[in-house]
Amino acid sequence: MNTAAVILAAGFSRRMQHADKLKLNIAGAPMYQHVISLACTCGLFSNVIVVTNQPDIAAFAAQNGAQAVENPLAAQGMGTSVAAGTCALPENTDFCAFLTADQPFLTEDILRRLVQTASGQNKIAVPRVDGAPKSPCIFPARFFGQCKALSADRGGKGIYQQHLDEVVWVDFPDGRAWRDIDTQTDYSAVISGCAPAKQVAAQEMP
Repeated sequence: MNTAAVILAAGFSRRMQHADKLKLNIAGAPMYQHVISLACTCGLFSNVIVVTNQPDIAAFAAQNGAQAVENPLAAQGMGTSVAAGTCALPENTDFCAFLTADQPFLTEDILRRLVQTASGQNKIAVPRVDGAPKSPCIFPARFFGQCKALSADRGGKGIYQQHLDEVVWVDFPDGRAWRDIDTQTDYSAVISGCAPAKQVAAQEMP
């Protein structure tokens, strides 16, 4: 089974008061570096694609062995980035994990459990904490056509909600890995004493 990863890093951080949240320092490195590094070093993914319009993020992706893909439609919403990333997948991809670059506390164990669940049951694996669905989600290749057709702010959730019989819920007891960092208040709340479980593989490119 070939499982790829698409990392969404083309957002506009509209709730962060003009700051780019992906560039905020988390445990000594910009937020986006943690997710890219994890995906590139965990050994779970045959290909890693980073959807971004920012040269420094694209450079860091390339430095770590990932492919950077631009999304000229990013302002229209996250769905366009999911579509751009899916269109860049190699033809032999069997499953794809869709991650967001603002999840610096994800761990290899979480990704491994999701990938093993999706590939083992050939279904969509969706993490859940206290009954609430989270991301990243893992989609089998038969859903890639729908992923390529996404637009606006309609992401993968809109797809699996139409195919609940194809979903495997993967429950996790600890919500720390999915802590949201969307506002300055969120950022202030998480930086004290919080460190990602895995160090980034390389320093930020100039």
